[in-house]
Amino acid sequence: MCPIAVRVACVLLLLAAPLSARPEARLATGANASASASVNFRIVIPPMNRVLDNRHPASLWAAGGAPEAEQELVVLTTLPQGFCARLRLTSTEVRYWTLRSRAPGVSVQRTGEGYRVCAPRHGRHTLSLHHEFALRDSADARAPLPWPVQTELSAL
Repeated sequence: MCPIAVRVACVLLLLAAPLSARPEARLATGANASASASVNFRIVIPPMNRVLDNRHPASLWAAGGAPEAEQELVVLTTLPQGFCARLRLTSTEVRYWTLRSRAPGVSVQRTGEGYRVCAPRHGRHTLSLHHEFALRDSADARAPLPWPVQTELSAL
């Protein structure tokens, strides 16, 4: 046999071998002609409470009466049960304080330290909070009082 014929035979064997060794390279016919696949996606949303905005006056003026102020608290939560905000006084100059909310679906509860404001579902919540303060000393009404309320978030 001539050496060229041997070389050609070896090259043909090498080219044919990988195709026969790979099952996915074979042609499927008959009942095996269809293909199927499935893909499963899992979307994980991390638990989060985030204050997007907390607007209130920097200071309070009594201006001849009890100081009042509006606070707008915007919270984004991914927790299915929602969130609660704990509001408490940070000033000893305030004797008494009341809080009301006009936001639908929001509960306001008085606690020993202040108030607990809760929204029982996930999503973006805009809370309009109305504060009324009674000062300990009427002399305090002549000077501005720094914002006396601290806000902390917690999960339900």
